[in-house]
Amino acid sequence: MELNNVANRWDIEHTKIHLFIHDSGANMVKGVRLAKYDSARCFIHTLQRAINESLKVQTEVTATIAAGRRLVTHFNHSGLAQEKLLRIQKELSVPEHQLVQDISTSWNSTFYMIERLLEQKRAISLYVADHDTLINLTAQQWSLDAADAEF
Repeated sequence: MELNNVANRWDIEHTKIHLFIHDSGANMVKGVRLAKYDSARCFIHTLQRAINESLKVQTEVTATIAAGRRLVTHFNHSGLAQEKLLRIQKELSVPEHQLVQDISTSWNSTFYMIERLLEQKRAISLYVADHDTLINLTAQQWSLDAADAEF
């Protein structure tokens, strides 16, 4: 009854806890049930799982996201790459924004990553053209958009 122990440590009476919101993990479901609290599963967590599962069956989308992650990771792990990308952004007069790394447990972060990649497509492509070890997205991957993904 760890949930009850936590409530006791914080001097929260059982009667003041009206609802536990939790993910759908079996440990949470069981823990809340054993502690005799009312509970509900988090809608956003459930939505996250549904979106992730729908993306997994779309191999083209999954491959594009993975390729985008590799590009973002390259820039996030290299200060020199970030500096060069900034110089290219200035030369091209595109917004001087850093790339966004997504978090696998947050679908909207993947959306923001893709959105930023698209914004920086010209700058990224120019950078990649000078770096043989880095692979750019294909023309088909760059043109893949939300209309192509089925949710």
